[in-house]
Amino acid sequence: MGLAGLSTANERDHQPDWPVESEVRRARVALARSAPLVPVSDIRLLRARLAEPAFLLHAGDCAETFRDNTRRSVANRVSLLRGIADAIEMKSGRSVVTVGRIAGQYAKPRSAPSEQRAGVSLPSYFGDAVNDADFAPGKRTADPWNMVRAYEQSRKTLTYLSDSGVFTSHEALLLDYEQPQTRRSADEGRLYDHSAHLLWIGERTRSLTGPHVAFAAGIANPIAVKIGPGATPADLMALHAVLNPDNVPGRLAFIFRMGRRRAYDLVYAMLSRMVAEGWVDRVVCDPMHGNTVVSPAGVKTRVVGDIESELRAFFGACNDTGVVPGGIHLEVSGDDVSECVATQVNDTYLATNYRSVCDPRLNPVQAAYLGQVVGELLVPHREFSAWLEVAMSHR
Repeated sequence: MGLAGLSTANERDHQPDWPVESEVRRARVALARSAPLVPVSDIRLLRARLAEPAFLLHAGDCAETFRDNTRRSVANRVSLLRGIADAIEMKSGRSVVTVGRIAGQYAKPRSAPSEQRAGVSLPSYFGDAVNDADFAPGKRTADPWNMVRAYEQSRKTLTYLSDSGVFTSHEALLLDYEQPQTRRSADEGRLYDHSAHLLWIGERTRSLTGPHVAFAAGIANPIAVKIGPGATPADLMALHAVLNPDNVPGRLAFIFRMGRRRAYDLVYAMLSRMVAEGWVDRVVCDPMHGNTVVSPAGVKTRVVGDIESELRAFFGACNDTGVVPGGIHLEVSGDDVSECVATQVNDTYLATNYRSVCDPRLNPVQAAYLGQVVGELLVPHREFSAWLEVAMSHR
């Protein structure tokens, strides 16, 4: 395996360059023989909920880790998600469906295949399902059996999630993990990925000619796609044609991550095309990934004020095009971390409790504040949402 940890061919698709192919095959067989993490009935339930006018709260860890997968950690995240959902419902009067970035968010695409520290170069950390976050020789080697460990950890998380009302999701990045857990249903003959209720395709892997879009097109789970500032309305049209050709409610969501400076104009153009085409796809705002900055000390962070600005721009574009805002996508921690800052970048504050192994997350106070903001921004849509819920109940 090369030092970068990714082969040239696989780097484009963000797939690990596993060092021993026979071990990959064995790991895939183990996953294929494993029990489904989530049943078809629950996947269909989420798809039905997303076909309704409920607002989607899609939030959770940037990257889950095996070491932090404890009952307390999961309980804290669930409590936070419930609190945000309750705040949105109370402010807006609109029902909320909650989907966590949880029980499977163990793989991450990275902007560079290798990382350098003090003159030492090692493969980047691609999530616990691939390698270890510790920067040490041997720790960063891709190990296909980490996918099996990710399955086992996800199963453990699901025992903690029972009766929580939280659906699960993660980025469908590792095809060696997703494909073996995809099975055909006995009653309708459709393929379902049993690794999570909802799967999303990232901004880096949404190529129409790539394997991720092809995989997502073949499964019946609800699907989301991240859309960044480089996308065009034509790109959206092509993705819709492949992923939701029958224009089925609850099937597809577009998650816009544009950055606060260009969010209004770019989202407005996308929504205008969607209105013109008559699509029923859900539109969601990810106000975090386009607003990452680096502190003077070299620490990745996000400013809550910038996140709020993109939220307001997204809702403004929805208002001006007549599109009902469909949800928000946030990276949050249930613990009192110091990874995002309120208004100004402050390395002293960031150093107090920065624990993320990848991107900065909102702490509970910051996340609760944004939940209040979202609830207030949804108020102008209250009357339409109430009418739509009544109309849907009489279908």
